[in-house]
Amino acid sequence: MDKPFTDYEVTPFFKYETVEDVEASRRERRPVVKTIELCELRIAGEKNYRPIVPADSIWQVQAGQPITYAERFGAEYRQFKTGATQSGSGTPLQELAPYGISQSQISLCRALQVYSIEAVHSLEGASLKALGVVGNELKRMASLWMADQARGGEAADQMAAMKRQIEELKAKLATQAVVESAVADVAFEATEAAESAFAHMSDDELRAFVKERSGGVLRGNHSRETLLRMAEEA
Repeated sequence: MDKPFTDYEVTPFFKYETVEDVEASRRERRPVVKTIELCELRIAGEKNYRPIVPADSIWQVQAGQPITYAERFGAEYRQFKTGATQSGSGTPLQELAPYGISQSQISLCRALQVYSIEAVHSLEGASLKALGVVGNELKRMASLWMADQARGGEAADQMAAMKRQIEELKAKLATQAVVESAVADVAFEATEAAESAFAHMSDDELRAFVKERSGGVLRGNHSRETLLRMAEEA
């Protein structure tokens, strides 16, 4: 059975091949050749098994829509058509260097058509045994790498959550600052309004007003500023 889209065990390699065009040769009564696009499927752990299919042949039919091998491996097919190096999918094995993989082990993996960390991690059974005595060690390295990537993803999510919280706090503080500023403005305006309400009064009138409101005797000589304040508070 063919592999699903997400299976890193399959590494495609697209290439051109010149073949005889049988129908055209029959019509022309001479050999006629044509160039076709092929997709070579390199299966991880299968050293001698490389099925080759036409790039435009149907891989699967999904929801009534035919999917060709060129579409299935769209990224690699685009590399092929543009003349770029066909790198395949997944993370290069060199990224396992911090985990202890050696150049000879990388070479062994390539010989067995294993080109990515994800491919190593997905190997099971006979495919894993094909790596020989280093198979389990390589899979352990790949598992550690995958776990670290998962933790890195969690850390990134936590950082994103913290950034959101900081932005929300900034928004709240900004709102609070606006409210406090508005309150201060209202208080200032109220003070000015109160001052303007008594500004037309003379000092004697202010003394009389304060005495009347306080119900007591106003002793001593007070400055106009003090009288205005006492009038506001009365």
